[in-house]
Amino acid sequence: MQKTVAELAALVGGRVVGDGTRVITGVAAVTEATETQAAFLLDEYMAALGQVQAGVVLVEHEPEDTAGKTLIVTDNPKWAFASLVRVFVPPVQAPAGIHPTAAVDATATVDESASVGPYAVIGPRSRVGARAVLQAHTVLGADVSVGADTTVYAGAILHDRTEIGERVIIRSHAVIGGEGFGFATMSGKHERVPQIGRVVIGDDVEIGAGTTIDNATFGETSIGRGTKIDNLVHLGHNVHVGEDCFIIAQVGVAGSTTIGNHVVLAGQTGVSGHITIADHVTCGGKTGVIGSIKESGTYVGFPARPHRQWGRIEGVLNHLPDLLKRVRRLEKSLLKENE
Repeated sequence: MQKTVAELAALVGGRVVGDGTRVITGVAAVTEATETQAAFLLDEYMAALGQVQAGVVLVEHEPEDTAGKTLIVTDNPKWAFASLVRVFVPPVQAPAGIHPTAAVDATATVDESASVGPYAVIGPRSRVGARAVLQAHTVLGADVSVGADTTVYAGAILHDRTEIGERVIIRSHAVIGGEGFGFATMSGKHERVPQIGRVVIGDDVEIGAGTTIDNATFGETSIGRGTKIDNLVHLGHNVHVGEDCFIIAQVGVAGSTTIGNHVVLAGQTGVSGHITIADHVTCGGKTGVIGSIKESGTYVGFPARPHRQWGRIEGVLNHLPDLLKRVRRLEKSLLKENE
């Protein structure tokens, strides 16, 4: 495929600086792109523009010195570049239809435009929407609903009563709607409390490989529209996650916790159960959230503290050895004065 710089600018709503007739045949990372490829460069790295070999560079602001490069100026170069990636490297389209080796219950409903891969299993009364893709060895239990244009990658499992919205991506070996971790204890012995709720996933959600989202004890575990969940995340029963959140690898959220909109939980953050996290909260990597966070902002450390407060505490901790020496000297001085 070939596109001129001017054509690419029109696609992303950008403005050309330089040669709009230059022909572009692909996309690449800014450090690897050649004169026939497009790349993007964020403002903080603009000093390196002169070293970039790409045929066109997507930027947010036109620099005073363009270093002779052809640019496309656009409000969000990373977003625009993602659009160009889809133009030059379109996703592989799965063929519509049900593979002969798939096991589809007679009471299930599969849209004729959907694609069901080899050895997939679709349980009783489950429904698969238009243009949805179930790759090989995916499993849908009973009464599962998969919305239009959703892709479920190989080996993922959607347990009974799970509801998946439209344009959702579920990566390989994710497990959605497995029974929640609920037990009653008597005389030192643990008895499972049946978890009879379900999981509801909103539109435009992405769920990473190996991630597990438990069903609710009663009611729903829910993920709001547009939230993106990384690989190897665990969300417990009756957790509610709002819209447009980022939940990064190896995060664990205990049961009955409510997370607001536009929340970021960085890698290995741990969240206790039965608490609430407000909208627009960011938790840094390895943060331990053991109580509700009621105000937006950035939190780090264990227990989670506002970033500035944590910084002041860490600054003091770095001086503890010197402070300890001073205290010991003062103690010795006082002892001598009292002799």
